[in-house]
Amino acid sequence: MVPANLLVLMVLLVPDVLLGYEGKLRSGMSPRKEPSLVQSIQTLLLSRLGLQDRPAPRSDIHVPQYLMNLYHFHSLEFHRIQDSTFNFPFSHTQRANTVRAFQHHEAPVDFHSSQQDSDHFYFAFNVSSIPQDEEVTSAELRFYCKGNNELESSRLQTLNLYHIPDLQFKKQPLLLESRQAGLLSGVDTWQSFSINASFFNKPDCRETILTFMLELRPNDESPPTKKRLNLRVRRSAEQDESSWAHERPLLVTYSHDGRGQPLAQRGVKGYHPKHQVLHRKNEGHKRSKDGRERGKRTKRNGRNKKLKKMAMARCKRHPLFVDFKHVGWNQWIVAPTGYHAYYCHGECRFPLADHMNSSSHAMVQTLVNSVNGKVPQACCVPTELSSIAMLYLDHQDRVVLKNYQDMVVEACGCR
Repeated sequence: MVPANLLVLMVLLVPDVLLGYEGKLRSGMSPRKEPSLVQSIQTLLLSRLGLQDRPAPRSDIHVPQYLMNLYHFHSLEFHRIQDSTFNFPFSHTQRANTVRAFQHHEAPVDFHSSQQDSDHFYFAFNVSSIPQDEEVTSAELRFYCKGNNELESSRLQTLNLYHIPDLQFKKQPLLLESRQAGLLSGVDTWQSFSINASFFNKPDCRETILTFMLELRPNDESPPTKKRLNLRVRRSAEQDESSWAHERPLLVTYSHDGRGQPLAQRGVKGYHPKHQVLHRKNEGHKRSKDGRERGKRTKRNGRNKKLKKMAMARCKRHPLFVDFKHVGWNQWIVAPTGYHAYYCHGECRFPLADHMNSSSHAMVQTLVNSVNGKVPQACCVPTELSSIAMLYLDHQDRVVLKNYQDMVVEACGCR
């Protein structure tokens, strides 16, 4: 029987040394897992992640800064966003739990030379890595405009984006969007064009190379050298590969695989910093209250130790840090390097306290267990789970940002 969620598989996969201090104390109580069992768990987990096996990307793959910024924003790591003009694309992510980035290929050599001029730019993308069972909800084509000090700040140009259905130009290019763009002197900017989702969901569309053309048309008769937009479509001779990776044209697709919440939804408490503050306050209040109670029982050391031992054994959340490097997954998982998954452990003894988040059935079962030992205790299980975003490289070296459900234990209870 396949476990119900990703967290169960992750906990089974993680070696004992990753369980934290409490896990180390108990690690001697259970034998180490057989390699075949670990391999089976890895296979199941990869399957739940939407992968057939573990990717083995090239070492020279560069992650576009836009995808890194998306990850940092979604993870509330705002201080790590490098682009001061970055805006989270809520309109694109409100129905998507997966974001993929495709870097462009330079124009094919069989393009007619007459089509290659200073006012036409061609972008080709291989989108075959999008799974057929995913629905593309939206997409955007982004390209980088290098600031030109020769441009006048008030100058406008018309930008026409076309889809090229046939590289031999036997079919007419399809106009997707036309806009007026103001070009600021010396200012680096990104131009983003929305691509209709139905375009990607057509039969056999994902098995081809998608080619787009951007046409620049000045709005006046000024000399072209004074008004041409400096688009970055090719790496300059003096530019290193790393910086070029952050400037090259980018096709970004937003899709949903039918599982879990979209990236834009933040209804899970675990994502909000205030939750962590409140959680620490509650724990502090609980510790101070326990301290006062222990102070009243200083003369009853024997009973105090017994009560303390029972309290330690109560159902609660325990630390569990999953280190992707330790399990050998850091080669294809870009971020995070690891995360706090937590786990639930402890006894559900009578009486059940209010903070143990118990169901009515668990209370009744625990009550019966207190008078009839043949009836088992209620189980200590997660009662609230949250998701995490993972940025990784797939089998075709494409960069993927995906939101995975039920990865972090937020609360435990007796059920």
